[in-house]
Amino acid sequence: MAIKLEVSLDGITPEINSGVFPDGAVWLKVQGTLPKRVELMRIRACAMKNMDDFMLLAQLVEAIRHACDVRFSHLELPWLPYARQDRHMQAGDSFALKVFAMQLNTLGFDKVFVLDPHSEAAAAAINNLVAIPQEVCLQGSNALVSALREGRLMLIAPDAGALKKIHLVAQATGASTFGILTKQRDVASGVLTGFALVAGDVAGKDVLIADDLCDAGGTFIGSAEVLRKAGARSLSLYVTHGLFSKGVAHLLNQGIDKIYTTTSIAPAEAAQQGVELIDIAPLFQAQEMKSC
Repeated sequence: MAIKLEVSLDGITPEINSGVFPDGAVWLKVQGTLPKRVELMRIRACAMKNMDDFMLLAQLVEAIRHACDVRFSHLELPWLPYARQDRHMQAGDSFALKVFAMQLNTLGFDKVFVLDPHSEAAAAAINNLVAIPQEVCLQGSNALVSALREGRLMLIAPDAGALKKIHLVAQATGASTFGILTKQRDVASGVLTGFALVAGDVAGKDVLIADDLCDAGGTFIGSAEVLRKAGARSLSLYVTHGLFSKGVAHLLNQGIDKIYTTTSIAPAEAAQQGVELIDIAPLFQAQEMKSC
């Protein structure tokens, strides 16, 4: 199965098996004898993408609670499915994040830890959400923090919607200034146009675009072209969630010199020259310690 589920029951990590019945329905089984009482059930659900993945998570929760009395339950959700459709965007469409959140809320987690949610709508839709913000995730790379603090990299916001996060990244890393890009997106088609640098002098500088998500990478390829024309010496990209649906080479061959991303959903083959993967485990561990 595509989803990777990990569970800890007061430090015990039972084995999980899953598969698909002939009719297409997914199944899951927890192996071995489970304790009768559990103080904390912690589940990490990596790379959730669809409702089959949700069903596997729900079956895992039900199987454990059927066998154990669980006092507290935490979910670590590195990538939040359906987060990009965080409102009704045009006539006839759905608020998909709200639909997913309603299903997730039925599982009754005491805390749901999410890395860098796409928007604040997630906190309103998901019960007991604890967001681990972009500036915390980015600081998982010592190289990035040092370069920003020492002024060797200039932060760039890819659009006006990223300004709030860029402010927080700048404050957290000690970056002294940042530039701002703009673009236009056709909501119906997704086509991007109108890339422009509206603030910041990038001439002769090494720059870092910081954003929450990279899918095919059109935003960043268009941004790289504008920044190069404005005189940027080199261009790096940080995204918390690297889907890279066209592969990292698609970016590295079109103006991006270096990519930084977490292991929230980035495929294993993304780990190559020019790409630094940031381990998500310490990010969750630190946040859970703060929340206790």
